[in-house]
Amino acid sequence: MSDHYPLYIALRGLMVRAAPTMQIAKDALGELTLNVARDVMNAKDPVWFGSVRLSGSNVSYYLPPLAAREGRDLIVPEGLKRLSTSKTCFVFHDQNPDRFVELEALTRAAADRFAGATRAA
Repeated sequence: MSDHYPLYIALRGLMVRAAPTMQIAKDALGELTLNVARDVMNAKDPVWFGSVRLSGSNVSYYLPPLAAREGRDLIVPEGLKRLSTSKTCFVFHDQNPDRFVELEALTRAAADRFAGATRAA
């Protein structure tokens, strides 16, 4: 087991807690994937909401809504920007409570945007 497994577990818990209306699409050792509920998006196929993946020396946290219409205007805090490898991926090498607070708020806002888009439709 990777030395980063506790970090993965912390980020996994953060995503599940911050996006409780999302559905678990995959929950395997070292990988969690959440999808937007089909009834929320009125979609035939699942819409990817996010993933947490353990890979050797780091844990990647993917949040695709940041590139979607519903989340494009969400503000990514500067501290999180330093951990990003793209618009939607953040890479963690250690537990950082300040970044976790920012990431949880950003994830919650993204989840709320999807729910709000459905209510407005």
